[in-house]
Amino acid sequence: MKNAARWIVCLALGAGCVEQPAANRAGVSSQELEQVRRRVARRTAPTPQHPLNINFGGNKVQLVGYDINVTELRPGQSVTVTWWWKCNTAPGDGWHLFTHLDDANRPRTNQDNVGEVRRAYQPDRWRAGEYIADTQTFDLPADWDSPVVRFHVGLWKDADRMTPTPAEMTDGDRRARVLELRTGVQIQVSEIAAPRATGAINIDGRLDEPAWQASARTGALVSTMSGDPPSGTDAHALARILWDDTNLYLAFEVQDENLVDPSQNRDDHLWEHDAVEVMIDPDGDGQNYFEFQVSPRGTRFDTRYDRARQPSTPTPGHIDFNPETRAAVVLTTPGTIGNPDDNDTGYTVEFAIPWASISTGLAHNPPQVGDNVRLNLFVMDEAKQGGHRFAAWSAPRSGDFHALERFGRVTLVTAIPDAPMAPGVVVPPAPGAAAQGAAAQPANAQPAQPEGNRRMAIPAVINPAVLRAAPRVGAPSGIGH
Repeated sequence: MKNAARWIVCLALGAGCVEQPAANRAGVSSQELEQVRRRVARRTAPTPQHPLNINFGGNKVQLVGYDINVTELRPGQSVTVTWWWKCNTAPGDGWHLFTHLDDANRPRTNQDNVGEVRRAYQPDRWRAGEYIADTQTFDLPADWDSPVVRFHVGLWKDADRMTPTPAEMTDGDRRARVLELRTGVQIQVSEIAAPRATGAINIDGRLDEPAWQASARTGALVSTMSGDPPSGTDAHALARILWDDTNLYLAFEVQDENLVDPSQNRDDHLWEHDAVEVMIDPDGDGQNYFEFQVSPRGTRFDTRYDRARQPSTPTPGHIDFNPETRAAVVLTTPGTIGNPDDNDTGYTVEFAIPWASISTGLAHNPPQVGDNVRLNLFVMDEAKQGGHRFAAWSAPRSGDFHALERFGRVTLVTAIPDAPMAPGVVVPPAPGAAAQGAAAQPANAQPAQPEGNRRMAIPAVINPAVLRAAPRVGAPSGIGH
């Protein structure tokens, strides 16, 4: 659910989520209006390169297709697209067109006012029976860092949008999702080989089973925005990964000087304070993914999404998704929750997620050696001096943790090879720190194990030019949310 900067997301991406004010038509004379109408409106049906049949407002307006001059759009390059609209019934005063460009996960930019139609001949001036050639030419932003660009179009008035149909051509937010192009961008994500557990794992938060000594270790989680190693002002944690036929096992070892966790109930907003999080998109297709969080008190949050952040209201994702996960937390000493006057040390989370609860998208269930799972790991930390700090395994490089294309890749293996590898980076405990409980072992005092964390490039994968969204079925939060 988290966002590394939950509120910054809305501000930074607001231009992509909210329609821009319509172009000022006060300077359009009746003569110029008529000239524009003659150029863009016709009574004969066009034959667009890419036919569509998307209806808006109960068939008041149709998008019958589009023409486009490119098949791939690189950052900084120009594109010209003509949307072919049909006006069946005059929409009425105040209706305008919008065009949104999204990356693989989120809105990025608006092109609402680009083109002659947007300047002088918006839908509130259309006449029944007309076909309108709505031509737009614009550049893809030079800083575009996603392998795809997705085009959404529609009609808006004040705070309302006309509802498009059929539903499979929409994004769930009354936008028609009509076009997707490759950008040639390759994304660097983290990759790790996770071994099969060699014995039973007792979920008690102590990581004292022999299997954990041979687990995959991520090394220190990195800056969510830059991917750089954590600085003194960042959140600090590392994670371990194991698996067997029944569960995916995760352990987080968090260094935290100020433990803040007012949670009381399952599905409380854990991302607002201290918590760890895993998001899992089993097959990496950007749909049907899962979010799990655990707080220092051991409170759990879980939800399921159909696609990036959808559904988004009234609660994040399908909040009624409550699988039989198991989690346990051990605080390292000294440490108390909710006392800002002391200096805490941190906590260890041990977490088991049944494969059966995330089976949608798994290559096999139960998984097999060689299978891959796309996921990401996060820690959220409410700093003593105020504000929030975040760290990730595979940096989303934005304020939104739901950067699905940047999820890392976990390869399930029998055991980590014995070949020399870079030593794992462990979070150092405070001097003399020990885990609470007589049988506890200092989670952060384990010898460094080989870590299999690498970086890999995910090539751009293209869907057909006209993207037909899969039916909606059930995501997380954090900046996480």
